Amino acid sequence: MINIQSINSSEDSNPLSKSINSQSESSSSINQSQPSHSKSENNLDLRKLTWDDFQGMPPEDDPGLAHTRWKIGYNYQVHHEDDKIQVIVDVWCKIDPSSWTREKIDELLHHQQGHFYIGMICALEFKKRVQEFNFSQNYKQEISEIFNKTLQEHQEMENKYNIETMNMLNTAKQRQWDMKIMKQLNQLSKFT
Repeated sequence: MINIQSINSSEDSNPLSKSINSQSESSSSINQSQPSHSKSENNLDLRKLTWDDFQGMPPEDDPGLAHTRWKIGYNYQVHHEDDKIQVIVDVWCKIDPSSWTREKIDELLHHQQGHFYIGMICALEFKKRVQEFNFSQNYKQEISEIFNKTLQEHQEMENKYNIETMNMLNTAKQRQWDMKIMKQLNQLSKFT
């Protein structure tokens, strides 16, 4: 199990007025690397975000209250044994300092934490899929395909997270997503 505090949510209703335009978004970027000749450390820091993580300037044409950007990338090593190809992947996921906020509201930071954890889930799921895959001589393309498919799935997950939680305003859905996110993180904890 991952030893992190679960995303806290209270049974009380959200103190924010439902009339607040509370759009919050996220985006992701990738950094794919060629095979590594030296072992690098995983950078999967499952930590609580703070408002200091949001250093970017909000765009004037974006009405949202916050935007979380996470970056995910990987390096890999390839080992050939007989006819088998083993790929060892090191992944990382970080919050991009271009993430921004207009408001410093606890519930908003809580919602953004969910976006960051979805990025972590993406990284861990990618690592899991690589470990479970039987690679061929075409391993470079196969790694890339696994990564791209995993990234796309988790970008769709983020969109669904925003829609269902109404960007944090639906507190009941936010609590459901909090539990779903923590369950997935715990299921993938052996890949940290």
